[in-house]
Amino acid sequence: MGSISENTTTLELSQGYVNVYKHMLSYASSMALKCAIQLHIPDIIFTKGKDQTITLPELASALQIPPSRISCLRRVMRVLVHSGIFTNKNQHDDDKTEEEEVYGLTSSSKILLTGGNNNGVPSVGGYVLAVLEPVTVTAFHLIGSWLKKESPRTPFHLANDEGLSLYEYWGKNIDGFGDRLDEGMESDSGVLKFVLKDLKSSFEEITTLVDVGGNTGSMCMMLIEEFPHLKCTVFDLPYAIEANSHNSTSNLKFVEGDMFQSTFPEADAFLLKSVLSGCSDEECVKILKNCGEAISRNGGGKVMVIDNNVINTKNDEAAELEAKLYFDMLFMTALTGRERTKKDYENIFYQAGFTRIKITRMFGLKSLIEGFL
Repeated sequence: MGSISENTTTLELSQGYVNVYKHMLSYASSMALKCAIQLHIPDIIFTKGKDQTITLPELASALQIPPSRISCLRRVMRVLVHSGIFTNKNQHDDDKTEEEEVYGLTSSSKILLTGGNNNGVPSVGGYVLAVLEPVTVTAFHLIGSWLKKESPRTPFHLANDEGLSLYEYWGKNIDGFGDRLDEGMESDSGVLKFVLKDLKSSFEEITTLVDVGGNTGSMCMMLIEEFPHLKCTVFDLPYAIEANSHNSTSNLKFVEGDMFQSTFPEADAFLLKSVLSGCSDEECVKILKNCGEAISRNGGGKVMVIDNNVINTKNDEAAELEAKLYFDMLFMTALTGRERTKKDYENIFYQAGFTRIKITRMFGLKSLIEGFL
C-alpha cells in the first residue's frame, strides 16, 4: 500500500489543507455576523452614513470603539464583507488605509435592519441570535459523543445541566433564551408577509384556521391582515398561551393544548409553520393524524405546512443547498427533526391518511406544502 503522498499530488494536498482549515474556522463568519447584530452595525450604516455608506472611522466613532480596537473592527468588517453581509468600496485594494474603507449595505444586511428602517421588512437578527445562543452552539460540540449513545434524543439534552429538550428549556427560560427564540420565530414569520398576497387562492377558500404551535400569534395576525375573513386560533403549550393570550381579538383566540396528545380545535385548515422540520417522521405522522381527525370532524379541509424548501441535491443552487444542509444539522442537534425531500413529505402525509400534497415555493428558503385528505 502506497503512502498518501504517492497517490496525491502536491497541489491536491495543498487544496486539501486550505479546505480543511477553511471549514475548521468557518464559525468565525457566524460569530462576526453575531457581533454585527449585537452592535447594530446595519442600522448605524443606514442612519448615520452618507447615502447608506460609512467610513471605518465614522463607524468606529458611532460605536464608541477605542482607538486601540479600530484595526480589530476593520478585521471583523473584512470577514463580513467577504461573506456578503456588507460591501466595501475598496475591498479589492489591500493597500488602502483604515481611513479609506467605505462600507455599505447588501440585501443580506438590509434584512438585519430594525425599527422600521427597511420599509416594514422585519429584521431576522433575532433569529440569528437565537440560533447562535451559547447553549445551542454547545450542542454542536457534543454531536460526536452523542452519535455513540442510544440516548438522550438530541445533543441539546446534553448541552444543558438539566437535560432538557429545546422546548422544555425554552419554556423554563422564557426570560432570555425564550425571549430570543420568540423574537427569532416572529422575524422568521414576518418576512413572509410580503408574499402572502401571492397565495390568495390557498387562503380564500377557508374561513377558519388553527395555527399549531403558533406561539405569539404573529403569523395569524399577518394572515388576518391580508385575509380579514379568517377566524384564527393559536394552539400551543400552556406557557406560550399564558404569555401571549393578551393578543386575542375577535378574529384571533388562543387555546392551550399539546400537538402530540390533545384533541385539536375544529377548523377548515391547520397551519404548521416551522413545526414538522423540527420533528421526527413518527412525530410528524402523529401531528398530521391529529390534524386530519379535526378536519374530518369539520367536514373537510387541508393542512398547510410552511417550512424550508424541500431538498433537491440535483437542482438546488450551491448556496441554497448549503443552507438547507446546515439547517438539517441544526434540526438534528437541537430537535428531533430533519430537512426533507419531496418523497419524504409524501411519505409522512400518506402515512397520516392524506391522499395528495401540493408544494408551492414561497420566499427565500420557504415553501408552502398543502396536504389534502
